[in-house]
Amino acid sequence: MQTKRQIIADLLMDESQTLQELSSLLHISMKEVLNHLEHVRKSVKKPNKFIIEPAECLNCGFVFRERSKIHTPGKCPKCRNTHIHEPSYRIE
Repeated sequence: MQTKRQIIADLLMDESQTLQELSSLLHISMKEVLNHLEHVRKSVKKPNKFIIEPAECLNCGFVFRERSKIHTPGKCPKCRNTHIHEPSYRIE
């Protein structure tokens, strides 16, 4: 039987997933997924890479390219709007 972190890693190898998608697939809270995702990020071995597809403001289109944090930003630094499309994650 696989651990939740192994399941998350396997899901991210197949395709990009958001926190919300992982939460619903695993039937656990987004906060718990976030915790597991941090560990998965650190445990990915070369030649694989943990990729974060950046969040984007739905109001002005600002893309959070320089952000290294895993969780979704609270508001846009450009327009201060809180409608943010959450980042997605994958392992290649």
